[in-house]
Amino acid sequence: FDAAYPLIGNVLEFERNWALANQAYENVDPDPPYGWNARLRIATNLDRLERTEEAMAMLREMSAERPERTDALISLADMLRYDKRWEEAVAEYDKAAARISTLGENDWTLLYSRGIALERSGQWDRAEADFLRALELRPDQPLALNYLGYSWVEMGINLDRARGMIEKAVDLRPRDGYIVDSLGWVLYQLGDFGESVRQLERAVVLRPTDPVINDHLGDAYWRVGRILEAQFQWQRALTFEPEEDEIEKIKKKIDSGLEDI
Repeated sequence: FDAAYPLIGNVLEFERNWALANQAYENVDPDPPYGWNARLRIATNLDRLERTEEAMAMLREMSAERPERTDALISLADMLRYDKRWEEAVAEYDKAAARISTLGENDWTLLYSRGIALERSGQWDRAEADFLRALELRPDQPLALNYLGYSWVEMGINLDRARGMIEKAVDLRPRDGYIVDSLGWVLYQLGDFGESVRQLERAVVLRPTDPVINDHLGDAYWRVGRILEAQFQWQRALTFEPEEDEIEKIKKKIDSGLEDI
C-alpha cells in the first residue's frame, strides 16, 4: 500500500526522526504517483542528518533524470545557499530558471531565493532585479518586500521607498521580529530615533536572542541618550554569537559609543 509510506514518513519527519522517515520513503515505489516526492524527501532528510554531499549528489542525479522539472535543482540550490555556498547556489538557481519558459506567480520563490544568494555573493545588480521581478509576480509578498527594503536601508539608498515597502511587510506579518526590526532600522536611518526605539523594542520582544536586533536597539538607545541601556544591549548582542566581522564593531561601541551624526 504505497500511499501509506509517505504518510508514515511525514509523521516521522514531524517527530524529527529523519533516519526512520527515510526508511519509510525508501519503501515507496520509485514510479509515480509517489516515488518522485519520496526521493525529494529522502534528500532533504539526508541533509538534516548532515549527509549533505550525499543529498546533493542525489538531487543532481534527479535533475539530470527529469530535465523538464525544476524542483530537484531548486532543492539543491537551497541546500547550497543554507551552506553559504553562494556562487554555487546561484549557478543551480540559474539552471532551474532556464527550464522555465514563462515565469508564473509561484516562481517568486525562485527569484527571491536566487536574489539572496546573489546579494550574499556580491552581485547586487542581479539580486535587485530578482527581488523587483519577484514583487512584480507577488506584490504583497512580505519576505521579498522586507529583504529588498532592508538591503536598500543597509546601502543608504531609496530610504523612503524602502520604508513604505517595509511598513507594508509589517502590516502583513506584524509578529515577525525580523521584519519589525527592518522597520525600526529604516526609521533609525531616517533620523526618527524615538519611533525607531519603539519598533526595535517590539522586535527584541519577538526575537529576543537575535544579535543584529539587539545591536540595532543599542544604537537607537544611544541616539536618544539612553547610554546605559545602549551598552547593555550591545553586551547582549555579543552573547548571541554575531557574525565574526561584527564582533569588533560591537566591542568598539561598548567602549566608545557612537560617533556624533
